[in-house]
Amino acid sequence: MRTSLLTPAMTLLRLLDLSATFDTVDHWILIERLRRTFGVVGRPLDWVISYLTGRTQFVRFKGRTSGITSVLCGVPQGSVLGPTLFVLYAADVIPLIPFCARLR
Repeated sequence: MRTSLLTPAMTLLRLLDLSATFDTVDHWILIERLRRTFGVVGRPLDWVISYLTGRTQFVRFKGRTSGITSVLCGVPQGSVLGPTLFVLYAADVIPLIPFCARLR
């Protein structure tokens, strides 16, 4: 890249912003993907459902607190399971990359 910047050539940089990806995981799509694509059923699936559902959140700022709201999407961050669940959620996208590259 440094060489390209020093010569009269075009340099292209592609970035994919994944900063909020963990927050966009739809719980029920993930649960269905685990069941259908990966064959997770029974007690392990019940455990994942329990892990993802029934969560709530609120905001406290300058001594004031918002109302409590249900968390309907996203995987808990800071856990070992969070990145694994995200990779399983996004697994269907990986095979599409070569196809999209051919469309250019």
